[in-house]
This record gives sequence, structure tokens and C-alpha cells, in this order.
Amino acid sequence: MKGTISDEIEVNVPANVAWELYGTLHLSRFIVQELPTLLNKVDVIEGDGSTGTVLKITFPEGTPGIPYFKERFNIVDNEKRYKQSQVIEGGYVDLGFTFYGIRFEVNEKDENSCITKFTVNYEVEDVKLASHAFTMFEPLQTVIRSAKTYLTNKTHI
Repeated sequence: MKGTISDEIEVNVPANVAWELYGTLHLSRFIVQELPTLLNKVDVIEGDGSTGTVLKITFPEGTPGIPYFKERFNIVDNEKRYKQSQVIEGGYVDLGFTFYGIRFEVNEKDENSCITKFTVNYEVEDVKLASHAFTMFEPLQTVIRSAKTYLTNKTHI
């Protein structure tokens, strides 16, 4: 079974400003610092934030289900402003997903605003497991909403 879930939010900053957060390792650092209940730690296993980078993402102690996962950036396109990653170890792979990928993108609305969007694509053989794909939906919504507040406040200081 294949599935997709996504959400988007308008941010009142230029797309290039939002991409400075979303298109780099700053996003992981931001989540750890600003949303410590979502992520405990992010270790860079390989790379510099560009295509091929591998991160180990560790959840806070006591988080039910998934203690960690490793994610590889399959595509980081600075020109089109999107980053596509895939869970390669732990997390959803250990739960039985054959594919679990997250895509962040920043689309220019006008010169002073943009739309940030995340999309989760997944494949799983056991249909009963498909509902687990939605466990990341709310945390990813929290990330884009918190990032909106952070970016808006940062540019208006």
C-alpha cells in the first residue's frame, strides 16, 4: 500500500529566507532547540546538509514506539527550494515500512511571502501499519508552524 500525507502554511517572509532554514542543517538544530519534546538530538553521520547527508535523529527518552531513525537527504535542490529525504534505518523501516520519505519545499508566493509545505510518502505491505504513517503528521505540522513564527519574528526584529 502506498500513501501520501501533506500540509502547507503561508509564511510572510521571502522564500529565500525560509529556505535558509529549511534547506540546511539549521532545520534540525531549530527543532532540537525550539521543540525539544519532538527531538532530543540530531547527529550528522555523513555530509554537510547537501544531497547524500545522513542524520541520526533521536527522540526524547520515553517517546513511545520509535527511539531513533536515520535519514538520508536524497535530493537538496537549492534552486527549486526542496529537500527530499528517506528513512534508511530505524523508525518506520523497523516498523515494517518499505519506504518512508519526507519532502520539505518552499514555494514563492510573492517577493515577501512563501508557502512552506511538507509531504510524507510511504509504502507498506501490511495495511494495518499504514495508520502509523500519520504519527508524524502532527509533529511536522508543529515544525512548520513553529518555523513560521521563528522566521516571522526573526525578520521583523
